[in-house]
Amino acid sequence: MKNILLVLSALIVLSSCQPKTEKEFEIIIEKQADSLMLKSASQLARYWESITDRKIEVLTENSEGRKAIYLGKSLAPNRLKEKLNPTDMDAFVISIEPEEIFLFGNQSQSTLYAVNTFLEEQLECIKLTATEEMIPKIKHPQFSEFFKVYEPDFAFRRILFKGQKDLSYREWYKLDELDDWGMFVHTFHRLVSADTYYDEHPEYFSLVNGRRLKDSQLCLSNPDLIDLLIQNLGKEMDKKPEKTIWSVSQNDAYNYCECDKCQALYDKYDSYSGAYIEMANTIATAYPDKQISTLAYQFTREAPKIIKPLPNVNIMFCSIECNRSMALAEDPRSQSFVKDMEDWSALSSNIFMWDYVVQFKNYLTPFPNFPVLQKNIQFFKDNEVAMMFQQGSSGAWSDLSELKQFLIAKLLWDTELNVDSLASSFIEVYYGGASPFIQAYYDKINKEIKAHADTEFLNIYGFPSDYATSYLQPDMMLYYQSLMDKAEKAVANDSILLRRVKRVRMPVDFSYIDIAINHQFEQMPCVIDGENGKEIHPKITELLHKLEEYSDTDPSIRINERNFKIKDYKTYVLNKLSLQMKPNKIEDAVVRIKTQYSDIYPVGGEKALNDRLFGALDYHVNWLGFQGEDMIVEIDMLKEKQISEVQMNFLKAVNSWVFLPLEVNIEISEDGNKYQKIISKNGDVSDQNYLVKSIPFVFDFEEVSTRYIRITAESLKTCPEWHRGYGKPSWIFVDEIIVN
Repeated sequence: MKNILLVLSALIVLSSCQPKTEKEFEIIIEKQADSLMLKSASQLARYWESITDRKIEVLTENSEGRKAIYLGKSLAPNRLKEKLNPTDMDAFVISIEPEEIFLFGNQSQSTLYAVNTFLEEQLECIKLTATEEMIPKIKHPQFSEFFKVYEPDFAFRRILFKGQKDLSYREWYKLDELDDWGMFVHTFHRLVSADTYYDEHPEYFSLVNGRRLKDSQLCLSNPDLIDLLIQNLGKEMDKKPEKTIWSVSQNDAYNYCECDKCQALYDKYDSYSGAYIEMANTIATAYPDKQISTLAYQFTREAPKIIKPLPNVNIMFCSIECNRSMALAEDPRSQSFVKDMEDWSALSSNIFMWDYVVQFKNYLTPFPNFPVLQKNIQFFKDNEVAMMFQQGSSGAWSDLSELKQFLIAKLLWDTELNVDSLASSFIEVYYGGASPFIQAYYDKINKEIKAHADTEFLNIYGFPSDYATSYLQPDMMLYYQSLMDKAEKAVANDSILLRRVKRVRMPVDFSYIDIAINHQFEQMPCVIDGENGKEIHPKITELLHKLEEYSDTDPSIRINERNFKIKDYKTYVLNKLSLQMKPNKIEDAVVRIKTQYSDIYPVGGEKALNDRLFGALDYHVNWLGFQGEDMIVEIDMLKEKQISEVQMNFLKAVNSWVFLPLEVNIEISEDGNKYQKIISKNGDVSDQNYLVKSIPFVFDFEEVSTRYIRITAESLKTCPEWHRGYGKPSWIFVDEIIVN
C-alpha cells in the first residue's frame, strides 16, 4: 500500500510539472453575416493558419472548452459597445479578455479594419506593399488583456500611390476610395465643353485679353452659364443617382474671366474665389441632397470675404505651390498658405485637403519631405480638415515610395504616431540585411534637407541638379552611392532583397548623372580626356546602362507623370555629352545678341551660347530665353574659318509656354554687314504634347569659308490659339551653339 501511495504521489508531481493544454481559438460570426463580415472571418482564418500552421474554425456559436474571437458589433457585450461612438462609421474596438477576443466596428467595413489591426498589432503581420507582406511564425499566440477604441483623425483618407489601387492594401491601412464621387476635380470642361458650346455661345467662356478663349475657365457672372451648369450636372446625376459628391470646379489652368461683371464679383468678395463660391452655392441650392465640391486652387486659393460656402459645398483646398523643406506652419515662405488654410477653416468644416508629397517633374529625384509629413498632417487636423488626399506618384514608382505610402497611410489614421520608429521598423523588415545602409541613407538625406531648410525650396517641380548645392551636393552624392554599394553587397545572395535595393538606389544614380552633366563639379566628371580626345566618363555610361536595364524589368519605373522613360533620358544624356565633347570653332568668338533676351532666368546672356554648358530638361538650367521675341545672334569668329555644320538645341516645354521656333536660318557674311542665307529649318510647333524635350537643330551644308555667322530663330511670340496661354507672350529657349 505504501508503494502505491508513493507512485500516485510521483504521478501527481509529474502531472503538475507538465504544461497545461492550451485552449484552441475559434472565430465566431453571426448567422446572418454579410459578405464583408465573411471576408473578415476568412482573412483572419487565412492569416492565423499562416502564422500558426494550424487551421482555425469559423463558427456561429462558441464551442465548449475553446477560446473565441468574436467578429461584429452584434456579438459584442453592451459594456463594450457603449464605448464606441455610434456616429463614427470607421471607428472600431479591439478587446482582449482571458477567454474572449472581441473585434468590431460600427459597420462591417470597420470590423474588417479591426481584424487587420489585430493582425498587425497583436500578431506582428506587416503589409509592406500591395504585393508584399511579412507574416511571422508563432506556434501558440499569447495575448495580454487589452482594450482600445480606434478612431480616425480624418473621416476620409486617400493616398495616390500604387497601394491605393489595391483593395487589400486599402483595407489594411483603412484607406478610402472615391466611391461617393460622381465627378472628380477639374470638371468645367466636362460640364460645358468648348467643342459643344463655344461656336454658338463664346460668352460662356473666359474673356482674356479681350478674347473669349476655348481652353479657359467659365464666365461665372453669366446667369445662362450657371443655368447650363445646373442642367448638365443634373443629366450627369441622373446617370449615377447613387453618387453623393459632385465636383463643379475650375479647369487645370488660369485664364479666369476678365469681363467687367466677373471683375465686379472678384471685387465684391475681395478674391477670385468668391465668384466660384457663389456659383457653387447656387448649384448646391439646386441639389440640396448632394455635396457640390469646388476648388480652392492656385488663383482661387485665397478665401473670399462676405460669403460662406453652404454646408453641402465641399472646398477642395490645394497646396501645390508650397515648399516642403520646412513644415508649413513654421515656414515663413508658406505663411500666405497658412493664412488661407485658417481662413477657409473659419468659413467651412467641409474641407477636402489636397496635398502633394512627391516630386512630379521627376519621380526619380530624391525628395526628402519625410521630416515635414507628420507636422503638415497635424496642421491640417488642427484646422479641422475632414478629408485628406495625399497625391503621390499614382501607379508609377517614385523615390522611397513604399516607405512613404506606409508612413502617410499610418498618419492619416493617427497623426500622433512615432514616425521615426515606424520608418525604422519598415526599413528593417523591407530591406533585411541591407537595412543598416538604407537607414543610414534615409537618416542622412533627411538631416541634410533639414540643414538647408531655410534656404532650399523643396517644391514638386524640379530635377536633381536643382539641389546640387544642398542635400545633393557632390560629397553627399558620393556618400549615398557608397551606402548603396554596401547595401547591394549585403543582400547579393537574396534576389528579392537585392531587387528592392536596386530600386531604391535608382534615384541616387539618376541624380548623380543629372548633376554631373549639368554642373562642372570636379568630383563628378562626365567627360574626360581619352587617348583619342574627349570621351564620356565610364561611370556615366555604366550608370545609364544599369538604370535602363533595371527600368526595363519594371513598367512602373518612369521619370515623370508624362511617361518620360529612362531610355528617352539616356538618349538625351548621350546626345548632350556628344555635343559637349565636340570641338567648337566659336569657343573664343565674339557673340552679340541683337534682340532682347530675358533675365528672368539669368545664365549670362551672350556667354551662355559658347560656355560649354548645355541645357537641362528644365528651362531654369543653362537655357537662354527669349520671351515674345525672335532670337538674332551674330558671331564674329575673329578670322575666316572653314565651316560645314552649325547646331544647337531648343527646348520644348508647352506646359510652361516654351515652344520651338517657327524657323531657324543660318546666314554668313564676309564683312559682318551683308549676310547671305545658306540653310534653314522649320520647327514643329504643332506638337501639343506636354512632355519636355530638348530638340537638336543640326544644320549640315557644303563647306564654306566665312568669318561672320548670323543665326535667326523666329518665335511664335504669343501662345497659339489652341493653348491656354493664348495671346500671352511665348518663349523660345536655346543653349550652346556649336560650329564646325
